[in-house]
Amino acid sequence: MSLAEDMRKELEAARAQYSVPMAGDVGAGLRFSGFKEEARPMDMIAVDGSYSFLLNISSWRLAMISVALLRYSFIQDHFAKKDWRMIQRVVGIDTYENYAERQGDFYKMLYEFTRGSKEQHREMVNEWRRFIEGQLAVNVAEDTKGCIIAVDGALSTFPKQFDFIGRLVEVCEKNGHLLVGISKDSQLHAFGHNLTDEDLLKSAERSLEDGALAFIRAPEKFEKGQKGFLYGDVYYCRFHPRSGKWFRVDLGTMKGEPEKAFGHVAPYCRSLLAVGYPLPLVEAHRMAVTVRHLRGAYQETVMKLAVRMGMDPRQVLDGLTEIEGRKRSAFHEYLDRLSRDRR
Repeated sequence: MSLAEDMRKELEAARAQYSVPMAGDVGAGLRFSGFKEEARPMDMIAVDGSYSFLLNISSWRLAMISVALLRYSFIQDHFAKKDWRMIQRVVGIDTYENYAERQGDFYKMLYEFTRGSKEQHREMVNEWRRFIEGQLAVNVAEDTKGCIIAVDGALSTFPKQFDFIGRLVEVCEKNGHLLVGISKDSQLHAFGHNLTDEDLLKSAERSLEDGALAFIRAPEKFEKGQKGFLYGDVYYCRFHPRSGKWFRVDLGTMKGEPEKAFGHVAPYCRSLLAVGYPLPLVEAHRMAVTVRHLRGAYQETVMKLAVRMGMDPRQVLDGLTEIEGRKRSAFHEYLDRLSRDRR
């Protein structure tokens, strides 16, 4: 069988599985609900984070975590930034059990939770990032009242030792906040269709009136089947009539008033930077990922400190990493560069 025939065979299988018919029966059983923007939406406080690995010595890695928080007000027809905060932490991650045994309780729990992961170093630093995000969100929720607290991702947490979401829900309920977790991407099949939820809803949205803002609740069976501890009701929402996608939104408070809750979020989703996604979360993400954009400067600092401490410069140079923690000096990287040079 030729290469072209192989391609045709696989493309035919994909077409049969995922081809979207033009008829209006795609998602015919879905029941959408409409909502309108609130004329005077609450202030939105958005929290997002990122990380970058800087150094890899044997099984030990040095990572930098960055978490950003921004507060915006919506005044008439424009956004206004009122406050911002940035937390940066440098953490050492080792996937060797002997190292974990000599660390504190938090590190030990993190190690045990991620043990057996294919890329444990990434799992560990990612959970550490989520924990810092949660702490920052709880702190700001305690210091303010009547805002939208928007966090990146689902309102779920595991294991129980890292349960900051439960505390965040309690504080938001006490201080009158609207808590939402908005996922950038979701590849789930909550509605039981071949298409992922986002693709299914995008195909079915032609049944909506032009210009409508809409949401739909995920099936209860799907919510009960989620791993970990899920604190929010799961919805999929279109916050702008020209939005390119539907976003998964976990509603942590105001659960009995989804129309009102989403009406407060929608005014922040008009920016042309990312139509349909809240601008404060866009800006929080842009601020947090500077940890990746500036990693060269951070690695230079690592080099200077290491040399002053008496570490072997060759070992440090050899241990400089890519963003996700892979050594630049890894032999696979050498072969890739060699292949590019010989093209």
